[in-house]
Amino acid sequence: MIFFICKKYSIKVLSLILLLTVSFFLQAQTPDMPISIHLKQGSLKDFATQIEKASGYSFIYGEEVAFKHPVTLSLKKTPLKVVLQKAFAGQQISFEITKRHIILKKEKVQPAKRHFTLNGYVLDGISKETLIGANIYERENEMGTTTNPFGYFSITLPEGNTKLDFSYIGYATRQVSLHLCKDTLLTVQLQNDNQLEEVVILSDKPETGIQSSRMGASSIPLAHIKNTPALLSEADVLKTIQLLPGVQGGISGTSGLYVRGGSPDQNLYLLDGVPLYNVDHTLGFLSVFTPEAVKKVDLYKGSFPARFGGRLSSVVDVRTNDGDMRHYHGSFTIGLLTSRMHFEGPIWKDRTSFIISARRSYFDLFLNPFLDDEAKGGYYLYDINAKLNHKFDDRNRLFLSFYNGKDQLMFKNSYDYNDFVEKEKQNIHWGSTLGNIRWNHVWNSRLFNNTTLSYNRFRFRINNDATRQKENFRSRYQSGIEDWGFISDFDYHPIPSHFIKFGGKYTYHTFRPEIQNTFIHTENGEEKQDEIFTIAGHEAVRSHEASLYAEDDFNITERWKANIGAHFSLFQVQKHTYTSLEPRLSLSFSTRPDLILKASYTHMTQYVHLLSSSAISLPTDLWVPVTKNIRPMLSRQFSLGGYYTGIRGWEFSIEGYYKALKNVLEYKDGSALSGNSANWEDKVEMGTGRNFGVEFMMEKKTGRTTGWISYTLAKADRKFAPDGINGGKRFPYKYDRRHSVNITLNHQLTQRIDFSASWTFASGNTATLPKQQATIILPEGSSLWSNGYYMQIAPGNLIVTGNYSSSRNNYRLPASHQLNIGVNFRKKTKHGERIWNVSLFNAYNAMNPNHVYIDYKENKNTGVKTPVLKKLTLLPCLPSFSYTYKF
Repeated sequence: MIFFICKKYSIKVLSLILLLTVSFFLQAQTPDMPISIHLKQGSLKDFATQIEKASGYSFIYGEEVAFKHPVTLSLKKTPLKVVLQKAFAGQQISFEITKRHIILKKEKVQPAKRHFTLNGYVLDGISKETLIGANIYERENEMGTTTNPFGYFSITLPEGNTKLDFSYIGYATRQVSLHLCKDTLLTVQLQNDNQLEEVVILSDKPETGIQSSRMGASSIPLAHIKNTPALLSEADVLKTIQLLPGVQGGISGTSGLYVRGGSPDQNLYLLDGVPLYNVDHTLGFLSVFTPEAVKKVDLYKGSFPARFGGRLSSVVDVRTNDGDMRHYHGSFTIGLLTSRMHFEGPIWKDRTSFIISARRSYFDLFLNPFLDDEAKGGYYLYDINAKLNHKFDDRNRLFLSFYNGKDQLMFKNSYDYNDFVEKEKQNIHWGSTLGNIRWNHVWNSRLFNNTTLSYNRFRFRINNDATRQKENFRSRYQSGIEDWGFISDFDYHPIPSHFIKFGGKYTYHTFRPEIQNTFIHTENGEEKQDEIFTIAGHEAVRSHEASLYAEDDFNITERWKANIGAHFSLFQVQKHTYTSLEPRLSLSFSTRPDLILKASYTHMTQYVHLLSSSAISLPTDLWVPVTKNIRPMLSRQFSLGGYYTGIRGWEFSIEGYYKALKNVLEYKDGSALSGNSANWEDKVEMGTGRNFGVEFMMEKKTGRTTGWISYTLAKADRKFAPDGINGGKRFPYKYDRRHSVNITLNHQLTQRIDFSASWTFASGNTATLPKQQATIILPEGSSLWSNGYYMQIAPGNLIVTGNYSSSRNNYRLPASHQLNIGVNFRKKTKHGERIWNVSLFNAYNAMNPNHVYIDYKENKNTGVKTPVLKKLTLLPCLPSFSYTYKF
């Protein structure tokens, strides 16, 4: 009995102990149970054995499961699940933990998703003209790009079905769906909807605008160029650019550009990629760019692309139309100053096209009938743009471009009195000739190449023939510059987040300083050279300029973008070689979708100078290269900016910049380019400069009313050696303007009538004016510059009176302001459209000072002359009109 009772209780106790043990074991056997393991270069079997001992779990797996490489682990009190994750990382083994087992399976290797490149062209659906800067965006992967200056694009996307949006301002957005299974060449045509609707820039690789990684880069819409009111109804590319922040014009009505405190020769003007040295007509009142021939205009004044070099202030990149591949059409315009014609069409449909634009003034035709027979004269200008475009196939295109422009001034006079006969005929002409041949080739889906061979020449000539009694005088003057160039540019898209550009350029320069030869023909037929009016012919200066560049525009993260590049240049002249390595850096950070911050650094080098002593563009201005004594000009520009697009249809921006200049040139005190450039190096001095400022702009880009308001606060000054210009003291640069305001408005009143206006305000430029007269005692043998000649001073006349200025640029001209208004009246006709333009230049007749000078008013009683400051206004209120017919 006792044995039975004891046995009964022993069984209960043992059962209780076993239950507690199993319960404790099951409670401890969890995925989060801490274990310790030390394994060195172990196999799967070694690892499983240690885990089974430490955890109580058993492993279940097949023969196909094994480590790809041995495992080394040393962990203490680490959750089991974490230990398994660390051990199987990169081993292609998955695990599942059950109540008592760890089940292992071999992961199926998913083949990497392939990527293919989609490349091609975006065209106008009617004319087949390539569209520059069109946007391509793939929404699912949030990837995009833009077309390059030749309408070409390339984008790499994952394999499979894809949908892309193609958009361009003024065109209906087109969506293209396709299955991407190989590298594909695609040509997309967009239809013009004649509506200036908002195009959201979704591409992450534009070169200009807020979405670009660059700063200070703008594309100027052609509609703004054609509608901006201008002098005598002449639409002008450069006068539209003058209305942008940081850009100022020179004398009222002229087309000169002064960008961020720079001089006119610091701007690089490109026509289809080829530099132009002279871009002005009529002393700057017109530019050489005919609006009908222009396709796209880009302005760079901040972070310059690495492919550009040779100037310090800005790049104006003008691209011309290629010609309609399908239809013939054109236009002609009759205005008060010039008449223009434009015609384009196919030579071989969808293969070869042509385009020709021409412009001519007719002052000479209208003026001559009203002149006396004894005094005839006249002036005219003309421009001719022509291009041939041939498409061999989807991978090869050839372009032939030509430009010729000329200004000509003529004067003829005859005088006959008491058998004294005098006749004179003078002909002055200047202009540019440019030609290039370009080949576009798509090497593969990711590599695009453009190669250009170019010729460019600017020439200025004066022919003067005179007859006095029985002697004939013949004088010939000429100067100019001539370039032969070769350029090869590559666009490379290695992966979607990177867009690489690289290439090189070579230019052979020939600078031809002025040469003047004068000959006298006597009555017996002899010809002899006149030594007084002959300028010894300078030898042509030949130089070599070469450059290499590379840049990468890429996404660092979803919010950060960068453009990093470098431009290496070499210039060889007079057996002396200059080199320069110019880094370029731009950063862009999107704090949120509608707010972007940017920063940039740009280094530029300039190897040529424009010798000028006038405030307006003159054909007598001379281009000269650096020499052994005159070093290249250098600039280093730092910029910061913020951009906001949170209000639909509006853009707001603020940019600040600081530009440090080195080796800038100024004429020495008392020196100028007068007569000729002989010994010009002795007349100039090299120094340093600073240009800095802040630019504000708000722009309305969509709707019936568009336009912008901009304000620029800027300062530019120069400093030279202590014994040099201005005694080494810093002084304001002649193109320094403290304040500048531009307001531009375009409004569509009805479908047939549109209105445009622009108002500008600018602080005055600086000038050096004498505020008093001084008595100068000259040493024996001195000479004095007077009326264009050096005059030897007679022994008894060593005391002279001259004007005295205490400092360089000591006077600031009064501020200028001006309102221009224009209205277009449009009407559709059976075969096209006619447009009447009525414009009012300087609408409220602001008498802006174009030039100031010192005159002297004499007191009739005492004979004392008092200095009086006078101003000259060139352009008062001028109404004008033009008639255009498009067919």
